[in-house]
Amino acid sequence: MNNKFYNNKKIFITGGTGSLGRALIKRLKSLGCKIIIYSRDEGKQALYFGADKEVKRVIGDVRDLEKLKTSMMLHKPDYVIHTAALKRVDDMEMYPDECVKTNIVGSENVAISSLHAGVSKCVLISTDKACQPVNVYGSSKFIAERIFTNYDYNSNYTVFASVRYGNVIASRGSFIPLWISAIKKGQTVNVTSTEMTRFLFTLEDAVDTVLSSLENAIGGEVFIPKIDSYTLPQCVEAVAEILNTNVKTKISGIRPGEKLHEDMLAKTELPFTYEVAGTNLLQVRPQYTSKSYQEFNKYNGQEFNSSLWVQCDKEKLICLINKGLVCS
Repeated sequence: MNNKFYNNKKIFITGGTGSLGRALIKRLKSLGCKIIIYSRDEGKQALYFGADKEVKRVIGDVRDLEKLKTSMMLHKPDYVIHTAALKRVDDMEMYPDECVKTNIVGSENVAISSLHAGVSKCVLISTDKACQPVNVYGSSKFIAERIFTNYDYNSNYTVFASVRYGNVIASRGSFIPLWISAIKKGQTVNVTSTEMTRFLFTLEDAVDTVLSSLENAIGGEVFIPKIDSYTLPQCVEAVAEILNTNVKTKISGIRPGEKLHEDMLAKTELPFTYEVAGTNLLQVRPQYTSKSYQEFNKYNGQEFNSSLWVQCDKEKLICLINKGLVCS
């Protein structure tokens, strides 16, 4: 990590009270950054950062363009990390209008405000669900990625990029903490499908991915971490071993908007995909751009579908889950 890239820089984080936002803030403070968080959750702002003199707090919604523009002009950040989003897949199937307002319109508002304030780099936090989307949430993030790529194309100064990531172990609402809670209460664990696979990594890995993408962004790219995937039965077995107990399971079926397997990198993106030297990242370069990219490090592997990258090392999964629980 390039410490000079961050030292004494102002970083504006939308949705900074979420799991990823808080982990980013902890890391960025250690790198000598000045932090401004922008979110509408005043309760969590006060709870997590009320006594923190190193973090400036702004209560606001990314749907409010004028508030965003005013806030960025006031604080003049060097970099913007846009984590704010509506993320619950099943809820977004029922309220697509709300998803559009926050994830699409809100993301464009962040891009507009970043241009207006002369921000150096602005990175959108996307998701594996944006790759070949089948649900409202994924579709909204797919469009948000395209918005950032287009704003980069039309920008003379601000660099815009996106980064996808998978399921973060022990983040709010993720399945492993829910299972652990149920097991400790003697309850049955709901498993969506015995065939389902998911990309998994820790919160610390997610922070590394985001910050590495911010550092390496030239403009318009979508960054993708090369991470492992596992089946849900593997995860159940690993959690049972960690807790040293037997686990009762029930097949609950796929919920609205869910995929059996997730995509991080589509086959159609392979012709435009390159390795990012010195990192575990791939970058999908924009098909139309005014930027010049180095042509080496072409990625020659296969697409990243979670069914293709399943790992069979149980001890590795147990270590990953333990690390994820400690990081949370």
